[in-house]
Order: sequence, then C-alpha cells, then structure tokens
Amino acid sequence: MGQLVQRALRRDPLVHNAVQNANRLGKAIMVWNGDWVRTGMEDGKGLSAVREAILWEVGFAPESCRTRPVHGMVLLSLADGRTRFAVGTGEWRWADLLHVPGIRASR
Repeated sequence: MGQLVQRALRRDPLVHNAVQNANRLGKAIMVWNGDWVRTGMEDGKGLSAVREAILWEVGFAPESCRTRPVHGMVLLSLADGRTRFAVGTGEWRWADLLHVPGIRASR
C-alpha cells in the first residue's frame, strides 16, 4: 500500500505544487498521525492536495490492502528523495485515513 500511495504522490502535479507553495520542498512533512495534520497556513489539514491524493489511492485499493495492520510510521517520498511524508503512528490501518473524526460510518 505504501508503494502505491508513494507512486500516486510522485506523479501528481497538484502534490508537487502544494509542497512548493507550503515552502516544504526538500523537508519532512507529518501528514497523518491518527488525524490529518495542519501544515503551515493551509486552510485544511494534511496539505489538501496530498491528503486528497492519498485518500483516492487508499479509497480505491483492495480491501485487503486497506485493512492490513501497519506498525509505526511509514515514510513516503517524492522523486527528489528529500521531500518526505510521514504517515501513521502506533498501530493503524490505511483504512483509518478514510475516517473523519466525529462521523460514524454506516455498516
């Protein structure tokens, strides 16, 4: 799952623009640690273009990929190798990124 998300981030020009506009090119960015993390002066959390790219990739991945347990932080990078995105903490699943705190998903 991490490789799929990283590939999506690397090829998305909106992600590259968001990182550059936030003055975070070549730096590490905590994107999600149980909740989406606000970066700089962004209106939303998780650098909106980065968050959306991740949500699309995770949302359309097979359920077995989304629900596999992950332990600790996953580091994803852009092709420059210097700009990194940190996702996760403790024990989590990629599907956890799809849930909005305070909104209960129907089953």
